[in-house]
Amino acid sequence: MWLIIGGFINYLDRANLSIAAPQMMKELHLTKTDIGLLGTVFSWSYALMQLPAGWLIDRFGTKKIYSIAVLWWSGATFMMGLFNKLPSFIIVRLLLGAGEAPCWPTGAKITSYWFPKKERGFATGLWDSSSKWGPAIAPPLLVAIMLAFGWRSLFYITGIAGVLFSIAFWIFYKNPEHSRKLSKEEFEYIQSEGAGFEENLVNSKIKWRSLFKYKTVWGMILGFFCTIWIWNIFLVFLPLYLVEVHGVTLQELGIYASIPWVGGIFGAIFGGYLTKKLVDKGITSPVKAKRALISICAILAAIVVIFVPYIK
Repeated sequence: MWLIIGGFINYLDRANLSIAAPQMMKELHLTKTDIGLLGTVFSWSYALMQLPAGWLIDRFGTKKIYSIAVLWWSGATFMMGLFNKLPSFIIVRLLLGAGEAPCWPTGAKITSYWFPKKERGFATGLWDSSSKWGPAIAPPLLVAIMLAFGWRSLFYITGIAGVLFSIAFWIFYKNPEHSRKLSKEEFEYIQSEGAGFEENLVNSKIKWRSLFKYKTVWGMILGFFCTIWIWNIFLVFLPLYLVEVHGVTLQELGIYASIPWVGGIFGAIFGGYLTKKLVDKGITSPVKAKRALISICAILAAIVVIFVPYIK
């Protein structure tokens, strides 16, 4: 649940720019290129900070780094409402990308010691669905806030929500070995497949550059590149596209901009569930189940992208 809420806030803080964009352009005389640039600088800092973020999580622990990261990106979100000039917005978006980088690596590591291997696909699908819940709920929620209080309020309110979550996570979150809610039997079951404890990195002989020798690493990099490229276009430009090209009003925007993400919620949860079922029935291994599902979904997505423009 912690990861779902944190991921939801994470994507609210990414989506608020796209909702605020029409009003920001009108009031501050920004262009579509400017809005695109703000999306781009976020992506660059987010990408460049992935490796350092992963190392920090391994070295200092998930709870400490995640709490600091949420506090960091929430502060950057809040600051977006304070400025009026593009250079200031660029700096803040760079800070936002750097702060949000540890979110998903933290989720993956927490999953690795809270769930046995055969259950991690479904667990990951659940918390990863927050990356769709955020953009799905963001449009109606943020549009309502903006119509009532103005575009700056989007950044203030979502930033404060993140700060409160960071404090709550630091106070109440416990690793499995320290959790009082787990019974002895539950903890032993988690331990049965190598989970249950967080291991922090003190010394490591593995060099970052050596990771690029593995086909799996390159496969993940290329696959994630293609996914996030499309993902960020939707996050940054879908609301603006609906308003300017299809004449959608701000009141209607909350509904129409949510539709693609509702499908993403279903896909994330169902995909994780299907992976777990394939493994439980002994049809295949966890790795092969995930590989097959990713390949099938990638082919279906490519077909949709190619043929949808021709549908009238």
